[in-house]
Amino acid sequence: MGLFDILEPTFLKESSDLEDQIHQLTEILPKASPYVQEVIRQDLKLLEAGFYGENQIVFELKNSHLPIYVLRDLYIEHGDLSAQIDFMVIAPKCTYLLECKNLFGNIEINKNGDFIRTLQFGKHFKKEGIYSPITQNERHLELIKAIELESRKKRLLNMFLGDITSKAFVPIVVLANEKTVLNDRFAPKSIKQKIVRLDRLVSY
Repeated sequence: MGLFDILEPTFLKESSDLEDQIHQLTEILPKASPYVQEVIRQDLKLLEAGFYGENQIVFELKNSHLPIYVLRDLYIEHGDLSAQIDFMVIAPKCTYLLECKNLFGNIEINKNGDFIRTLQFGKHFKKEGIYSPITQNERHLELIKAIELESRKKRLLNMFLGDITSKAFVPIVVLANEKTVLNDRFAPKSIKQKIVRLDRLVSY
């Protein structure tokens, strides 16, 4: 039996540390001072948005009917470097690294590849630059490429290591918020190819 004789998506790791973090902060919240409570509420809002976005990706992958292996929320170390990877999707011809972004507001990518977010507050609009999720995901990719024999010690990756290392890695940023409008008209082609809305993930 070959590695990819499977007919449906197979999750080798489905749990997420975000759920534990949300639970811990929820327990701490009533015991904290008013100032700390406000900080915790802000953190909870971000964590819950991220957790919701990841669960949306899980739903899409589970219902994709693709012969893939999925590992969620991987923490990888190599020397002094580390990476938190939202999803590693191992397919017959390549391995996808999915970075989940449940972003609020509308996103524009300009000709320089900069990400600019527009938020609406009533009748007012605010534009702000955000850290490129493409850059973040590419750093994850570089770290994976740097992993050598240490990776064999990781139980979940061990059985696939020989298969993964000979295949291409494809980093993808998935926009999980269905209300977000993406304007990538002037974005470089190299960036357009690495970002996809949630509803187009499976077809991608």
